[in-house]
Amino acid sequence: MAEDRWKPNPADVQRRKEELLASARGDNEGDGPNPVVGMGLQFVVVVLVCLFAGQWLDRKLGTSPWLLLAGMMVGAGLGLWSMLRVMREQEAEARRREAGKHEGAERPRPPEA
Repeated sequence: MAEDRWKPNPADVQRRKEELLASARGDNEGDGPNPVVGMGLQFVVVVLVCLFAGQWLDRKLGTSPWLLLAGMMVGAGLGLWSMLRVMREQEAEARRREAGKHEGAERPRPPEA
């Protein structure tokens, strides 16, 4: 009885086999690193780079704190723009994948009156 517990389910074995074969062929587009994961870090880096550039310019030109604040605002704007761009690319990719899945499926016909 205890040995039956350790026997693999044939459906699970087949599913896992298909997943591994699809991965080997490169069919798993949704798997792997997601560009959305690094957006927060990218936002912070862009803001900090622009902030330090503004601070450096403030020291050179003696306009403290105005260019520091301008750099922070420009960095936030660029960071948000970059995040929006990545999200739009991800959305377009998801729509392309979804359209490819439904391309072969039959569409139901409307009932005739």
